[in-house]
Amino acid sequence: MRPGIRLRLKRAWLKLRLALATSPLFRGFYRARRFALLAPHIHLADPSIAADIAAGQVVLGGRSLLCGDRSPFHVAPPSEGFVRALYGFGWLAHCDASPLPEVRAHARKLVRDFLKLSENRRSPFTDHPAVVARRVIAWVTHSGLLAEGEDRAGYERLLDQLARDGAILAVYARRSDLGVGRLQAAVGLAFHALALDRVRKAIPSAEQTLDLALAALVAPDGATHDRDCGTVALIAADLVAMLALYRARQIAPPPAITSTLSDMIAFLRLLQHPDGGLTLMNGGGRIPRDLAGEIIRSRRGTASLLTSAVETGFERLENAHAVLIADAGNPPRRSCAGRAGASALAFEFSSRGDRIITSCGMPTGADAGIARAYRSAAAHSSVLIDGDGLGTLHDVATVTGETETRLKPLSGAVAPLRARSETGETLTLGHRGFIDTHGYALERQLTLIDAFAGLIGRDRFDDLTGEAPHRVVTLAFHLNPRLLPVRLGRADAIILRLPEGKPGSDQFLFEAPGYQILIEESRVFEAGSPNSRSHCLLIEAEIAGSTEIGWRILPYMPEFT
Repeated sequence: MRPGIRLRLKRAWLKLRLALATSPLFRGFYRARRFALLAPHIHLADPSIAADIAAGQVVLGGRSLLCGDRSPFHVAPPSEGFVRALYGFGWLAHCDASPLPEVRAHARKLVRDFLKLSENRRSPFTDHPAVVARRVIAWVTHSGLLAEGEDRAGYERLLDQLARDGAILAVYARRSDLGVGRLQAAVGLAFHALALDRVRKAIPSAEQTLDLALAALVAPDGATHDRDCGTVALIAADLVAMLALYRARQIAPPPAITSTLSDMIAFLRLLQHPDGGLTLMNGGGRIPRDLAGEIIRSRRGTASLLTSAVETGFERLENAHAVLIADAGNPPRRSCAGRAGASALAFEFSSRGDRIITSCGMPTGADAGIARAYRSAAAHSSVLIDGDGLGTLHDVATVTGETETRLKPLSGAVAPLRARSETGETLTLGHRGFIDTHGYALERQLTLIDAFAGLIGRDRFDDLTGEAPHRVVTLAFHLNPRLLPVRLGRADAIILRLPEGKPGSDQFLFEAPGYQILIEESRVFEAGSPNSRSHCLLIEAEIAGSTEIGWRILPYMPEFT
């Protein structure tokens, strides 16, 4: 993709700014005298992974590299995701958790291998905003490991690289055209100032930069403007650790940090299922359940449960028996649309024991083509007309020189409505994005039943002009991998069995009276889950004029069926 003149000028200006920032003169402003504080973290660490790395088997970004005695920095990487993870140094957490001296020594050797690489031999992703931020946070978090037994020359090389990275982050953290990369850079810069022994004004300067980034990229409901639940969780995890650094410094954190963290935790609670995991829509599947739980538990005191993220467009219904999480279809900001999924009008449904309806999530380390497929509307429990969802994906050249796949959503999301009846609480979602292209307005009505773990759905396709053509509509329902769909004697009903469920809550009936239900293979990906094979239930119908399709999910009681 050939960038335009304006983009080429912006790239040239950014390149010049980075070159000046990393010059010996300017990087000196970010030079620290020593590591001052050990930053904590709440990410999970596994010493067995560190042992594998020391043995030459490196698994990062969902890909494996067998490098033997060679350094992974000197071997051709298997994927882009592997490179980003390698140069981000998040794997140091596993090495720091290991008590074995040889494993810890190998981690320091790998860091020295990186430092010995000349800048023109390093990967182009080395200086990507998110990668630099992760590297700085990893190094100050595991500075005890890096400095363990290190001589003065090696210690100075560490500080030199951190000075260079701090200067780079300062440039990125002030760029309004980087999307959430700006926020990631600002968070990394704050860690740089708090954990290193730098000049006194470093902390106030980093705080001001972070305040501006938080105001620009975090919505009032606590979500980042990319609508990526995974981004929210990872930034929140960093802010939890950052507050610990403030306590260690015995200085009060800026109010913006504490209030934003509270908003983020409330947003994550809105997207949390009863099993502890986040919704798999929009990046939530890359966050392990344990990490999500640690972030949410970090908030002290009682907190009200957010049921509607108005700015971002997520909704939650909950009662004593079940939880429903839905996407009302608000679009992400254009510069932040590189991770968002086409999930408008999608929903996920859980009983108190198990998830029933979910989304496909995203495979770890997915390349561009696979990631595009799992961000599409078909990978969500949503609505399609003639195979089209309420958003498309397209490639865009960015100021950092990459090609980013961004979501281009259809405009026309309708504000959600809530109502209560004797049956339960009803959430009504709507979208008018298909009117121009397909002739129909959509309305999805979801009722969470009060008496038991059940859901009643009604999808309406309104022909507003009376001239809409014949169309084929598809309703998709992706199932929890633990669910086994079994056909009944009629085409419009399916039994969903949980082989390991508790008696009385181990079977559900999915039915759509008058419509045939198809069963297709699917994949559902969640970090830490060993099983991704699943199924998808499909309702396909040809419509001409206004049409309503009803369906429901109920506990299965054979004696009443």
